[in-house]
Amino acid sequence: MKKRTTISAHVDQATIERIDQLAKLENRSRSQMTGTVIKLGAELSPEAWSVLLQLNSQGSEEDWQAIRQEITRLLLHHRYRLTQRKMAGHLDSQWLDSLKTEDDILLAAVELTRNV
Repeated sequence: MKKRTTISAHVDQATIERIDQLAKLENRSRSQMTGTVIKLGAELSPEAWSVLLQLNSQGSEEDWQAIRQEITRLLLHHRYRLTQRKMAGHLDSQWLDSLKTEDDILLAAVELTRNV
């Protein structure tokens, strides 16, 4: 396991409350939630950081909302691709050919997505 270190950050109370709400929804600690965001941020390119810092200092609430929506869309799209790959590994062409009725297909879809 990699060594972990505690770091501090300066954030406003509203941000802390949002992190705490998300942590509760995800059944995770504030530290886990914050660590994930920091990990993502550490991987961003210098160009992305430049834009993010400019947005933080000069952007409006509408700018932040737009970027949140874009990031959410991108993350959901990525999750969809991961799910597709996971499901593709479980598909058997003979099994697919055995699905004859709409009910067979619906039942198969439910079974395939049960643990995704």
